[in-house]
Amino acid sequence: MVRDGGKNTGGRVTPAQLYMITPKTNCGECGYASCLAFATQAVVGQARLDLCPYLDEEKLSPIRLKLEDQLSRGIGVKREGFQKALDYLKEEIKKWSFREIASSLGAEFRVVGGEDALELEYFDKKIMVTRRDIFQVPSGEIDPWEKIFIYNYVIGGAAEPSGEWVGMESLPNSVSKIKSLRAHCEEPLAEAFAGKMDLLPEVVKEVGGVVKETEAHVDLSADFQVLPKLTIRILWWDEEPEEGFEAKTKFLFDSRVLDILDIESLLFACEQLTERLLDALKKRSKGP
Repeated sequence: MVRDGGKNTGGRVTPAQLYMITPKTNCGECGYASCLAFATQAVVGQARLDLCPYLDEEKLSPIRLKLEDQLSRGIGVKREGFQKALDYLKEEIKKWSFREIASSLGAEFRVVGGEDALELEYFDKKIMVTRRDIFQVPSGEIDPWEKIFIYNYVIGGAAEPSGEWVGMESLPNSVSKIKSLRAHCEEPLAEAFAGKMDLLPEVVKEVGGVVKETEAHVDLSADFQVLPKLTIRILWWDEEPEEGFEAKTKFLFDSRVLDILDIESLLFACEQLTERLLDALKKRSKGP
């Protein structure tokens, strides 16, 4: 079939093609937990090819040109692109034994309709992960980006958290993401809850978070369990107009978080959490 300006769609770059020219060492220097995660995110336009310092430029050059062309035409940032990435991840996940990896992921092994599955918590929802799809239990849809995120969690393998909280600036290979975290998450949340701290405890509870004992000089601290081994902590400081202080928020992560997820997936989780908090605030502000 020929479309998209008359070019053959069969020549598109896939995650498998890019993965084949990576070193396959999962060194993490690109900021991703695995070469697979890097390839998947690059093909859907969410990671720069230059993040990997070990790609052979001679082999990469034709792939780079094709990828730039397909992304410029919207391929890879639409549902079609999500589906291609998902299809590849579903093939990759067939290599894993759900029974063996369940406990390390904080999941329960299940057999559903004769098919192996993993049951785990995603935010405040229970979900089922199979080799064919991911869905909410007992029912509910999950969008393609979230499916990619969850499959990356399952394939990457989860490590035990250290219990030490750090900011993104303390994580390796995070420089390019700190600005995005501030612009898309920390600043919008600070602005939205400025002068509305009384609403925050209920909003936190509504999205499945838990208010923690307030740390010194912090107005509110809350933990959000995104996935069984992934917790995000947010600190809030309310505005003090008389003192000239603006509202502020700060995202914190376990120091071993990049052993659980790549940096791009971590930022995605922060954005998902931010959207849920802002939506809950909007509903509560409107009243019954």
